[in-house]
Amino acid sequence: MTRIAYLSHQSGVGSEMALVRLLSALDRSRFEPLVVLPEEGPLRAAVEALSIPVHVLPLAWWIPATHWSAERFLAQLEGLEERAAALENWLVRERIDLVHTNTIVTLEGALAAARLGLPHVWHSRGFFGGGFPPVYLDDTYFFLSAVRRLASAVVCVSEGVKRQMAEVCRRLRVIYDGFDLDRFLARPVAGPQAIRARYGLAETARVVACVGGIQRRKGQLDLVEAAARRALDLPDVVFVLAGGAGDAEYLAVLHERIAALGLSDRFRFIGFEPEIRDLLSISTALVHPSHSEGFGLAILEAMAVGLPVVATLCGGPEELIEDGVSGLLVPRQSPPALAAALRRVLGDPATARRLGAAAATRARAFSLEATARGVEELYRELLAAPREGWKLRVRNAGFVVDKLLTRAREAAAPPAEPPPAPRTPPGGSWLAGLRRRFGGSKP
Repeated sequence: MTRIAYLSHQSGVGSEMALVRLLSALDRSRFEPLVVLPEEGPLRAAVEALSIPVHVLPLAWWIPATHWSAERFLAQLEGLEERAAALENWLVRERIDLVHTNTIVTLEGALAAARLGLPHVWHSRGFFGGGFPPVYLDDTYFFLSAVRRLASAVVCVSEGVKRQMAEVCRRLRVIYDGFDLDRFLARPVAGPQAIRARYGLAETARVVACVGGIQRRKGQLDLVEAAARRALDLPDVVFVLAGGAGDAEYLAVLHERIAALGLSDRFRFIGFEPEIRDLLSISTALVHPSHSEGFGLAILEAMAVGLPVVATLCGGPEELIEDGVSGLLVPRQSPPALAAALRRVLGDPATARRLGAAAATRARAFSLEATARGVEELYRELLAAPREGWKLRVRNAGFVVDKLLTRAREAAAPPAEPPPAPRTPPGGSWLAGLRRRFGGSKP
């Protein structure tokens, strides 16, 4: 029995549910999973429901979130080495054979695995760019180089993610995030009246769902601008935005812009929705205006229930959707194109039905079974490989930590005061007269 530690970067149940789905399909006769969470949260209950033990240990982000200040980033990064040491001790106690870090934004798992000579898998689920990381630490090469130095292998959720990682990294494997479509479709759904009442929607409203965390790279502001265009002058259409708001400043911008455009009656913010099946059951379409998306599970869920999807060309969606066949793809950050595509879906029921039917068929190509078997095969390869380069990984771990902390502290340091400007003497001063007498600069 191989014991595997899985590390999650946070304890919510949004994108982290990709980990839960993988764990649910893992061959438990060969692999024994244990999960480390950075704090208490709803993800713990989801994991423990699978009879998988959960341990809480603090973890920090070594790649700052888009909306973090340099000072906030440095504050949560301090203590990195102590956290890695605590994790290392836990890995030894639990006799862990392999460490799997579920996203590349946490570092402690890579450091602890390096110290112990354990195989380490990094799961790369998104793209660099578009403000991630923020400008004060915008150095994709540095982060990719660190991933390369500290990974036994990197799982990429799409070919697009692999292409970016391949600029620097090696040992890359594309494994799509599948899900159990039949189980998803079999989940009970509340009655439409109850769902509409929950969201404050009229019975006559045509719902367009937008699912994803409220953050800049998800592009919700582009959707607001699209809704203001003449193409979407459809009073019965209401956009329901489902997702937690980790970026309060961006959420405020969205609300202010919606009010300024007179669209307050056309938008609903419902926060994180654990029963996304309910929202999809009353929706006419799904819109995904993201600027950057490694895969796009919300798209796949909407496709599974036969909804037409309008999404941006931002990485993952173009590997899920066949444009014009199983959905519509538009350029990212283009409200006019977004509005036109939504109008096509909302204004032509026959097109919407055709796209939705093809989407439901397409969704079956992304099975959870294929995801789990692909990951297990990677584990077997890594566990059977010689443990070469262990000492080099230890040195790499120290190098990465030193460079990271130095860069973070420099970014958070107050700017140095500029040198004082040269003083110009008054025109009638003794020094000014001396300069005139001996050909110096004019006062």
